[in-house]
Amino acid sequence: MIETPLFEICRPKQWKTISSKDLSEHGYPVYGANGIIGFHSEYNHEKPTILITCRGATCGTINVSVPFSYINGNAMALDDLDENKAYINYISYYLKYRGLADVISGSAQPQITREGLQSVKIPLPPLAEQRRIASILDQADELRQKRQQAIEKLDQLLQATFIDMFGDPVSNPKGWDLVRVGEVVNEFIGGKNIECPDESDSDYKILKVSAVTSKVYKPHESKFAPNTFEPNPLAIVEKGDLLFSRANTTELVAATAYVWETPENIVLPDKLWKFSISDESKVNKLYLWDLFKNIEFRNELSKLSSGTSGSMKNISKGKLNELKMPLPPKELQDKFAEFSTKLWGQIKTFQQSSDSLDSLFNSLQNQAFNGTL
Repeated sequence: MIETPLFEICRPKQWKTISSKDLSEHGYPVYGANGIIGFHSEYNHEKPTILITCRGATCGTINVSVPFSYINGNAMALDDLDENKAYINYISYYLKYRGLADVISGSAQPQITREGLQSVKIPLPPLAEQRRIASILDQADELRQKRQQAIEKLDQLLQATFIDMFGDPVSNPKGWDLVRVGEVVNEFIGGKNIECPDESDSDYKILKVSAVTSKVYKPHESKFAPNTFEPNPLAIVEKGDLLFSRANTTELVAATAYVWETPENIVLPDKLWKFSISDESKVNKLYLWDLFKNIEFRNELSKLSSGTSGSMKNISKGKLNELKMPLPPKELQDKFAEFSTKLWGQIKTFQQSSDSLDSLFNSLQNQAFNGTL
């Protein structure tokens, strides 16, 4: 099938970025690099629009906006899609299937530019065929989303239980003792910035920042280290570790994930740290995990980050160590951790089902875009 250049069916554009101080809780949804980040009094897109994350660790991620929304400059909007040639859902699915790793430039700050997208081409069967393919993938994707929503509801239950037991960790209505993070965490251990080859037979894999951005540990988000790589033993990820993203976009910096289990020989990069607890008789890592996931506490963490507008944000160890956090009695932390462990057992079961649905969806994608569906 003849492939059509992306620029022949749409007009990629980055719009003006709205400052976080201008976001509100009501109005039109505002899309940042990874979905809705708030609301605003104005919109710049009436129709659903395909968005490509164009900065940061999740560069190349594809989203579709809802009608009447504002799209920030951290996402490339595929404006003015020619609806006589292309069906939006088909184009979205194909771009996700294709991936955009080959058009990402930059190492310290990955990015996708208009110039880079000029090389992207898309197979365009007749519109009726595009709609048929998209319909099949829509049904499979709906099953995946329902399973993911069930997982999210269990996580919301966990967050609600955290608030019920400990209260808002920022306003601290229950009057728990406040301590500096540095009094609880002896050290934040990170790896090194390693240039990883496309092919390697190394025994080690180095995590990508995306391994923790969802606040759930994903060891498959990793890449092979160079053949000659010899890691710092302290930077090898182990079961029970708590991982922290010190650098990412504004929305994703300070993401924290607990390692329930992990393959061997997975190593931290320079942008991820793991917590070394100074005294485990005073703090439970599962309490810390949900504390660092709490939206109010994450806002305080985000305030610690530095970096120019639109660039990768970074949190220093010095600032993080000085941040105050509530420290309830260890017995209460342990009670919460017991509940958390049981709930995550259920989430793991749901996740296995979700993984099976992902495999089904991927199989259908392969068939769809290789002409066998």
